[in-house]
Amino acid sequence: MDSRDAWQLDGEGLKGEVLDLVRVRHELQSRMVLLIVEMFSREVLGGKGFRVIAQWLHGSTNLEIGECSLLVGLARLLMLEPVVGDAFHRGDVDALKARQVASFCQHPPKNMTLADVDKARGILLGLASKNIADCDAVRAAIRRALCRPLRWVQARRALHLEWPAGPEQ
Repeated sequence: MDSRDAWQLDGEGLKGEVLDLVRVRHELQSRMVLLIVEMFSREVLGGKGFRVIAQWLHGSTNLEIGECSLLVGLARLLMLEPVVGDAFHRGDVDALKARQVASFCQHPPKNMTLADVDKARGILLGLASKNIADCDAVRAAIRRALCRPLRWVQARRALHLEWPAGPEQ
């Protein structure tokens, strides 16, 4: 990152530093999520669960309780969804999209098999990792899966995505 004041940077310098800061922010957020998971697994705050961690974080910082709860909730979801967690920690998806995908995978439609959930996870992560995708696109894909029982071949075609390597069912 540039140590000059913002007014001293040209247009390319400004854009470059903003992108650097976004990358650093994601790295810091990823590290914070990993530390929260570790706090929970070690029962650092007396083993009372994630709610206590959010309250502790709120009381120890200037963060609002809602923001603390979202951060701690993301840590909990990523503990349950390691594939999504790996994508988040690599920087393939941001926190909001990781939360959407992990939440869907933890609460899939009743008629989905575990194999279908695995396929849906791959499709949704593929969509969420595209630079052009926003949370609304991921939400729309989830809504399509929830509103009617789609076969995942049809869902793939609707999202214009390819399956990971393997036979089509």
